[in-house]
Amino acid sequence: MRGYTASFPRGSAGAGLLLLRLALAAQLLWQGAGAAAAWWQTVLAALLSLMLCAGLLTPVAAALCACYHLMCLDHTGLIGAATAIALVLMGPGAYAADARLFGRRKILM
Repeated sequence: MRGYTASFPRGSAGAGLLLLRLALAAQLLWQGAGAAAAWWQTVLAALLSLMLCAGLLTPVAAALCACYHLMCLDHTGLIGAATAIALVLMGPGAYAADARLFGRRKILM
């Protein structure tokens, strides 16, 4: 029986998830580095972008990213939140630190 864990697809699906993570990180940096952003918003955006680029704790980082995007009440915030929620639901992919840390293991006896 398979539990509720994200899979780590390889190939074109893994590359697509990598591209999705990088695009979300770029959008977060673009929005977080705005002139009206407070210093803590810029630091939070930079930290979440680094986590997304590396693929480290991706579901947590993407959920926080969705909350961050929802703080901005414009159309780019809604698009960013939808992208982040999609990333939470699909998982990080094989080209992420999460796949290395929490991926499938071969047990040798």
